[in-house]
Amino acid sequence: MKTWAPEEVDPDFELTPMIDIVFLLIAFFMTLISFVSAELVELTLPDANKSSVPEEPGDRQYVSLDINGQTYFGATPISFEALPQALAAKREAYPALKVFLRADANTPHRHVNRVMEACAQAGIFDLIFASNKN
Repeated sequence: MKTWAPEEVDPDFELTPMIDIVFLLIAFFMTLISFVSAELVELTLPDANKSSVPEEPGDRQYVSLDINGQTYFGATPISFEALPQALAAKREAYPALKVFLRADANTPHRHVNRVMEACAQAGIFDLIFASNKN
């Protein structure tokens, strides 16, 4: 009498689908990094001996100041007069909005103070200042 025998299965592990997924992940993260870095303006950040990186920075709007005092909302140049309205509109869409303030090391403090005043006018009181850690 003839008995049933399972089909011969190729014992080799198929790597092609796994390689495809790895390439897709690499492409995804490279694209994501290009979008994140497009939000940042090139600055020479100040050095701070006791700076720390927050564990959970959360959703933060980047506001940058270059050496001449030009303000950037993300990567888009914006005037000091328009900054409070832009921050207020962003806060309306995201009520828990916080600000990540990036200022060049040689930016006069009066420009930083004006940005902090614009944040206060928009109702945003949680700010983090960017610096290089020594």
